Amino acid sequence: MTYGGIITEILVPDRHGKTADVVLGFDTLDAYLAKNPHFGAITGRVANRIAKGRFTLDGHEYKLALNNGPNSLHGG
Repeated sequence: MTYGGIITEILVPDRHGKTADVVLGFDTLDAYLAKNPHFGAITGRVANRIAKGRFTLDGHEYKLALNNGPNSLHGG
């Protein structure tokens, strides 16, 4: 899909070789714009809360945007 990071289709074969789409979602962009349960949405590199919006990696502290009270949520 050309609207953000949304997976709209993944075709996989069953044990008999018949392929089927295993992604729950809508058939049109308009449906994604009208209803938004986040079907197929890609959350980014971080899919959780990072307390106080900071973490340390290899001795370097990184500060993130605070978008969930005092925390950073679903960044990347």
